[in-house]
Amino acid sequence: MHDEACPHYEDMINNMALGHEFLLSEFGVVPRIGWHLDPFGHSSANPRLFADMGFDSWLFARIDYQDKEKRESEESMNFLWRPFSKHFGDSKQIFTATMRDHYCWLDGFFYDERWDGSDPFVADESSDVYNAEEKMQQMLNYLGEMEEDYRGNHMLLPFGCDFSFANARLNFEQMDLIIDYVNANNDQNVHLFYSTPSQYIDALNAQNLTWPVRYDDMFPYADNPMDYWTGYFTSRQKAKQEVREGQAALHAANQIYSLKALDNTTSESQ
Repeated sequence: MHDEACPHYEDMINNMALGHEFLLSEFGVVPRIGWHLDPFGHSSANPRLFADMGFDSWLFARIDYQDKEKRESEESMNFLWRPFSKHFGDSKQIFTATMRDHYCWLDGFFYDERWDGSDPFVADESSDVYNAEEKMQQMLNYLGEMEEDYRGNHMLLPFGCDFSFANARLNFEQMDLIIDYVNANNDQNVHLFYSTPSQYIDALNAQNLTWPVRYDDMFPYADNPMDYWTGYFTSRQKAKQEVREGQAALHAANQIYSLKALDNTTSESQ
């Protein structure tokens, strides 16, 4: 996951190429879903590059608060991004899924030792701290709100957050309990199950829904009327200088290595 404001497109390509090479060599996997949760704003260049990298979809969390309010009212939180359509038409189009409330657990369901955790989900009715029914209703109410903001009948609830799973057993034991209880006791035809971004995207595609289209970029990004995250790409001249100089040095080193490889005076081990 790279920043989309300060780097040159060549930096983005090199970053993704290195990651893809690792995934292919170590796991034999070529990803098709982008998980780009936390950049502070999104450029048109990034989805255009992702489309060329073989991605058909990507997910992110940060979207300008005004844009988010409008999209929620139009059920357009998920959309097709068609960058530079004047030149490419829909050939660089990529499906874009926006997280509703950032990328962390639902409020009241934070189960991790590195956070101020929520009260555990207790399904034993004989317990003095039994709360399963209340917790279930909280989750169902949230899903009902989500249903008004998204098209289709598949909703993505993130499970985790920054620096999470310090105690993975605790997390999964709680989630297993929640899934079992909600599926057995809700009367709203809600079915919870473990999923992945690719399964979520595939489920949406299978519904043959019509999606709105976006053409422009998503800068500047603001959390609220008082917080515009523009400083990190309108200032920081020294940081940008170092990034550009580092990229220039890498480019020159790659050229030298290529020449050495051609005349057999170096090897991959060197």
